[in-house]
Amino acid sequence: MPDSQTSGSSGPSLISSWGYKALLPEEKAQICNGAGAAGKWISSIIPNTMYGLDCTEAFNIHDYDYDVGASRADKERADRNLLMNLLTLINHQGGWLMLPRQWRAMKYYNAVQLLGDEAFFKGK
Repeated sequence: MPDSQTSGSSGPSLISSWGYKALLPEEKAQICNGAGAAGKWISSIIPNTMYGLDCTEAFNIHDYDYDVGASRADKERADRNLLMNLLTLINHQGGWLMLPRQWRAMKYYNAVQLLGDEAFFKGK
């Protein structure tokens, strides 16, 4: 699935597939749930923000990539794109919270790398 750039109205361009951009709001609501794995209790305490910076769109793109991906390579690409999108949002925002946000982005990346197999391969 080829990647492209998706841009918010005032935000930076994020890496996403054309399929993500074509989602209807109802489809997006069904597939995307922000940070954390859908249906897992732990997800209720995982924020969509990093020290006040809204990262929901990056997490939603990652959810979509997990939904449509089929191979280990697809999962690895989705995880890398999540990290790149988080860093893009953080660097665009800038400011004194940049370093702690980058550290947290790496924690999210490490978490999906190590613990994301169940969510990615569920039903495949």
